Amino acid sequence: MDSELENHLRAAFRDKLRLLQAELHAARGRTGPAQDPARLPPSTRVLLKRREVAEAERELQKKREEFQQRMASLAQRRQQLAHREEQHRDAVLKFDAFLK
Repeated sequence: MDSELENHLRAAFRDKLRLLQAELHAARGRTGPAQDPARLPPSTRVLLKRREVAEAERELQKKREEFQQRMASLAQRRQQLAHREEQHRDAVLKFDAFLK
């Protein structure tokens, strides 16, 4: 029984070590040796996928914020354009009245 527990703990720590090494390599901008996802335990694969999803969600949120900023800027530019068009229209009407 002790050997079963020892084997189980050894496997769990080995998996955790692999995951931590992958995180360390990713944090340093390097990729570790390519591991076959089928060889990783399911819990590790789930953690890796969750990390990928979280990263994708952060990138998507960043893109949404950039898009909202562009749309706000565009709305402001449209308002400025409408104001200038109104000023030009008023100037043309005044000039036309002056000519008559």
